[in-house]
Amino acid sequence: MPVLSNFRFLQIRPSLFLLFNILALISIGIVMIYSSSAFYAERNFGSPYYFITRQLLALAIGVVLLRIAIKFPYGNYKKLTPILMIVTLVFMLIVLIPGIGKQVGGARRWIRFLGIGFQPSEILKLTLIIWVAGFLNRKKELLGYFSRGLLPSFIVTGIFCFLLMLQPDFGTAMLICMTLLLMIFAAGGKTFHMVGSLAGVVSIGGFLIFSNVYRMRRMTGFLDPWADPLDSGFQLVQSFIAFGTGGIFGRNLGNSRQKLFFLPEGHTDFIFSILAEETGFIGTLLVMILFSLLMLKGLEISLHCPDDFGRNLAFGITSLIFLQTVFHIGVVIGLLPTKGIPLPFISYGGSSLVLCMFMVGILINISNASHSAHPDARKS
Repeated sequence: MPVLSNFRFLQIRPSLFLLFNILALISIGIVMIYSSSAFYAERNFGSPYYFITRQLLALAIGVVLLRIAIKFPYGNYKKLTPILMIVTLVFMLIVLIPGIGKQVGGARRWIRFLGIGFQPSEILKLTLIIWVAGFLNRKKELLGYFSRGLLPSFIVTGIFCFLLMLQPDFGTAMLICMTLLLMIFAAGGKTFHMVGSLAGVVSIGGFLIFSNVYRMRRMTGFLDPWADPLDSGFQLVQSFIAFGTGGIFGRNLGNSRQKLFFLPEGHTDFIFSILAEETGFIGTLLVMILFSLLMLKGLEISLHCPDDFGRNLAFGITSLIFLQTVFHIGVVIGLLPTKGIPLPFISYGGSSLVLCMFMVGILINISNASHSAHPDARKS
């Protein structure tokens, strides 16, 4: 990766570092999900443990898949890419069918199977990262040419993003586009092409926002939440209040007021706001440090991978987790429009937790393979 060729990070065994890192983040998530959802769950579902038990079930599934990902050689994903793409496409089409896809809050994003619900969009994130990693490996000599080197990847991504917009899921579509652009840039894509592609993504995003009344209201609520604090700006205003009242040390766990009646989706889209209110600046700083260290270790694994596919795959996974974190935090502090992006490992959501744990397992597998290939290259 030309852009990252001189990058080097923490000299700690990557597998242990990543496991301890996500253990810390998941532990914080379990505590915050229960704290932020108990009152709402008891009032609406008759039990304060409604959400936390489901998250613990997802955690158990995630542990199994994490173990599988650690043991499964990452090079095999190249062989499985056609199957992954077809299966993902089928799921993305099925979720749009009324009666199969479950509609929540005006969006059809869920499929229920054997009593378990999952979001095909979560599978799509990893599938496209794997496909682009392989594409960049095959086309690395053509990355300087837009039509032959980049356009095919944009077309495939555009098809899947179109299906996302039919759900609709604007936030995930933008997250995927940004992740894939970063992957292409890090693999050696020309700056001119990247700037032009980014401008195209922003233009399309702007068109989609201004052509939809609901997204326009979200945008105006983001630009000036105080102009309509009881409607379009309500969530952001309540999030500001949560941050402001949290102060340095917070109100202490369980003592959030915003989660009671004011801040909707406090256990999912705005869990970082509840974290800020209950643990203060110290708690939010700790979480941001953990995510930053996770990103640095992911980049280190990418740099030390002996093959292009592994480097691209590790970088894509790291970029996705990092961008999703930035999107979530950016939304709750008012730097980005409200999009409904969960905070990795911490927000309530089984599909997101399972996917993130599986992706970390892939990172560990890449790291272990790199160490086996070059055991004397570094202390680990």
